[in-house]
Amino acid sequence: MNLEQVVHQRWAAAEGLSSLLSVDNVKTGRSFDGSVPYASIARLGNRTGFRTNAGDALDEVTLRINVWHDDYDAGRAIMEQVKATFDRSDFALSGGDHVVQMRRTSDSASQHDDGTWQFTVEFLVQVHLPSGT
Repeated sequence: MNLEQVVHQRWAAAEGLSSLLSVDNVKTGRSFDGSVPYASIARLGNRTGFRTNAGDALDEVTLRINVWHDDYDAGRAIMEQVKATFDRSDFALSGGDHVVQMRRTSDSASQHDDGTWQFTVEFLVQVHLPSGT
């Protein structure tokens, strides 16, 4: 599984988070069906932090999670659970890859003209790629 899929899976497994926003309302990329609340997970970019002579590498991925909600307090509660669930976490990916650290780098909230609130958090995700991947 790729990083976005594992984050989606971990969202579903986090009882505090999935009780506030069902994983059925969590999309990957820029998907939007017009109904709130919902969240999206998007990879903004990645770069190789370093490679060793043995072939291992450490990639750095910027991952953004957006939450859209028509109620500020409810949206803020979801975002706080997102941060509690993912900030400073580590977990395995497929193929032997491993998230060494998922660290929050920024978060914000803004209200759109239609009254919908958008909560955004960005993470720097360090992924260890063992030799041969």
